[in-house]
Amino acid sequence: MDRSQLEKFHPLMMHNILSATRRFEPDFYAHLCRAYHLDADRILGLFTEIEAIGPGQLSMVLKDLRQHQAYHDIMYLSGRNSLHMWLEHKNLQLDPKASGRNRYASLLKELLVDFLGSATAVQMVRGSLLYLELNNSVFARNVHHDKPVCGFYSGFAAELGANLVPGACTATEVRCCAVEPDAPTCLFQISL
Repeated sequence: MDRSQLEKFHPLMMHNILSATRRFEPDFYAHLCRAYHLDADRILGLFTEIEAIGPGQLSMVLKDLRQHQAYHDIMYLSGRNSLHMWLEHKNLQLDPKASGRNRYASLLKELLVDFLGSATAVQMVRGSLLYLELNNSVFARNVHHDKPVCGFYSGFAAELGANLVPGACTATEVRCCAVEPDAPTCLFQISL
């Protein structure tokens, strides 16, 4: 395999995608594990380092998952769970009393980087909203779909906000390259 095609993702991404699939659909989880020689629990053995992985297993798992009726719920839950496990691993405690919008933006940038692969992220503030723009999202890359497919990042961002800012936090993908092939980036609107 060409080393230039490798991307670095924290193993928690794949672990939580598989774990969320197992929660929603155990039979489909078993199918994915057999088809792609995976096991959510064994992936945790890689927990302490970021692994260089090729487009193979992750892309094939995502391709199969996008056809599943619970795809969006699975991706959202896997993003939320990845945040919690990553915070636990880094020994970070989130205190809403000592936090706010600036702390949120800083932590989102810091914590999300290990789940981006070759994608790049830019944050923008427009009034009371924060926007996260992703270029080359692994979930939307070379994909055509009728709904946004980057729910992993929505779940990650929403859960971080829910833990840092008192009140409700929503993170919605308002533009996705999988839905709009001419779109330059995927865009998330975050309301804190």
